[in-house]
Amino acid sequence: MIMKKVIISFSLCLCVGFAAIAQDVEEEFNAAYANKRGVYLLPQAGDFALGVDASPFLRYLGNIFTSSFNPAPQFNGVDQTIYGKYFLQDNRAIRARLTFNFSNIENKGVVPNDAKIADDPDATLFDSQRLSSTEVFFGAGYELRRGNGRVQGFYGGELLFGFGSEKRVYKYANRMNEDNKTPSSYNFDGNRWSTGRTTEVKPGKILSVGLGAFAGVEYFFAPQMSLGGEFGLGFYFSSTGQGQRTWEGWNTTDNERKVHTDKDYAWDNAQDLGFLTRPSGRIYLMFHF
Repeated sequence: MIMKKVIISFSLCLCVGFAAIAQDVEEEFNAAYANKRGVYLLPQAGDFALGVDASPFLRYLGNIFTSSFNPAPQFNGVDQTIYGKYFLQDNRAIRARLTFNFSNIENKGVVPNDAKIADDPDATLFDSQRLSSTEVFFGAGYELRRGNGRVQGFYGGELLFGFGSEKRVYKYANRMNEDNKTPSSYNFDGNRWSTGRTTEVKPGKILSVGLGAFAGVEYFFAPQMSLGGEFGLGFYFSSTGQGQRTWEGWNTTDNERKVHTDKDYAWDNAQDLGFLTRPSGRIYLMFHF
């Protein structure tokens, strides 16, 4: 009698197991989640995904039929975002994104050529200001998904960390010396500084941490390939470090050029703490494998 009960229970477990497997197989090949050839469209548990900013592609495609110059998309490390995901389940994933923006811009200003102006009033030279900046932003979060067929909606939250720095370097064509104590110089910063001729500025480095929420839609236009867009809103805590300015001036006591470095300016006080909310929007191209 006991053996009979064991056999019946074991048989019921097998039936339930086969029913579950059959249901999984049926869902796997559901027409809503596969193309006409039966290839599955959507990500599954254990899949990875890697994505890039789609803006260069969309800009290129949008200008194909215009007469203006339309260079092909280039990934030159300037203002780009890389996305990564790992699917814990078919509809749940952990995700990360890395945004980096590196810029290097040079501005030029025309000034009189002090050495030749007596003989040629129209003689000119160029001063330059080079601006370089670095901004890195990292986010790690948890994503939930739902939807039918090729269109999938998603939402979730993420932790955020950011870092930013900037540097400005000034070069002047007319040198400061005993014969020319106040050389002609281009005023790139207006009347911001009251002393000397600026040679370098380093604003304080910015560190920020935060918590963000996001929601978006992803469309699978081919198996394991999608185009997505999302909107996010973050709450940040930021800290601005101490900045400094280096400048040159003529020291009348020693009768020579001297370089000075000043800190603690009101425009960049140490540990300038604050809170802010920042909306964001992104369009990306994602590959699943």
